[in-house]
Amino acid sequence: MTNDDVDYELLGNVIRCIQDTFEFGKEAFKGLSLSTDINRDLGVEGDDANELMPEFFKRFAVEIESYDPYRYFVPEGYDLLAFRRGKERQGNIPITLGMLYLAAKTGAWNPALLEQTHYSNTPLYRSSSDVPLPGYEVWRI
Repeated sequence: MTNDDVDYELLGNVIRCIQDTFEFGKEAFKGLSLSTDINRDLGVEGDDANELMPEFFKRFAVEIESYDPYRYFVPEGYDLLAFRRGKERQGNIPITLGMLYLAAKTGAWNPALLEQTHYSNTPLYRSSSDVPLPGYEVWRI
């Protein structure tokens, strides 16, 4: 999925949903792309993820039958049962901004589609005026 495929109004709503539950860092929009991992790149993990994902599913009416949080996120604190979960359920799969966008667009959490789609790593925003949240800037080096 390239940036040309994106409905920026819908993407802006996804970004606002993330902001409502987890505040972006000062430089979050510097290289924000569809391939940005919301866990590893933005720091949404544990309790933050437990707040974000239900709100995301509700706000965008995404069918969640196939969603397994353990595929994407490691629980906060010590996870006593981690050794009992299969390898694919230990938070090793990146969850990207593109995956959230595509789930919002299709209305379903389809792991096969979401995890196999290639997401562009080209920055989404070229200038600070394009960023959907006030007070954030895009810095170019």
